[in-house]
Amino acid sequence: MDSEVFLLLMLVGVFAGFVDSAVGGGGLLRLPAMLSAGLPPHVALGTNKFASAAAAAIASVKYLQSGIVPRKAAFIGCSLMVLFSIIGASVVLSISADAVLGIVVIVLSALFLYVLFNPQFGKEEEIEEDKIIPVTVGMGAGLGFYEGFLGPGTGSMLMAGYIKGAGFGMDRAAATGRVLNFGGNIGSFAVFAMAASVNYEVAVPFALANMVGGFLAPGYVLRYGYSMLRPMFLIMAAIMISAQVVSYFG
Repeated sequence: MDSEVFLLLMLVGVFAGFVDSAVGGGGLLRLPAMLSAGLPPHVALGTNKFASAAAAAIASVKYLQSGIVPRKAAFIGCSLMVLFSIIGASVVLSISADAVLGIVVIVLSALFLYVLFNPQFGKEEEIEEDKIIPVTVGMGAGLGFYEGFLGPGTGSMLMAGYIKGAGFGMDRAAATGRVLNFGGNIGSFAVFAMAASVNYEVAVPFALANMVGGFLAPGYVLRYGYSMLRPMFLIMAAIMISAQVVSYFG
């Protein structure tokens, strides 16, 4: 690989790791970069999962250390995400994901419009303790399967689910959702690894670059919270919707 291409991948990796660890959507930056570097699509997907898991790991540790994440819910949700992402990744190997992609476009569009026209969404916390575990279990199973099956927008949907379903503020929702998403990354990566669909020569340095972004993001999320996360969420959601529409109709 040319040194210029390698440097570009590293720069994309740092930024993607940051975005992923804040509001999700880093895969939309990583995948085109890896495809343009010449990796076959299935190998790019597996390599992306490896890099995403690395960023999620370091971000999850920092979020857990901050005390903002409910640990019991995080453990349950992360475990479910591991299990159901393995199932989802196994299923997608045998069937088409086109129908699901259409649903994703609709869901992400609804989330985008809801957040856009509800400026108070996630600004103030009104935590409903009795709903945290049920919401976690539902998202851990459903979005865990989706993370393995397809993946785009999982982090954003986890964040929105915690805000709407359990009354979390946007910073707590982003932090807890990231811990759950780490489980989904691990489970789906395991399936790609067993299928020999990971290029480790690219994956290892790319993962290290993603970890830099994953290390930096929690500090900004915990410091700036809603004021940073809301515009970043809307920008990434708009990019994800556009990318999925192009992919779906293309």
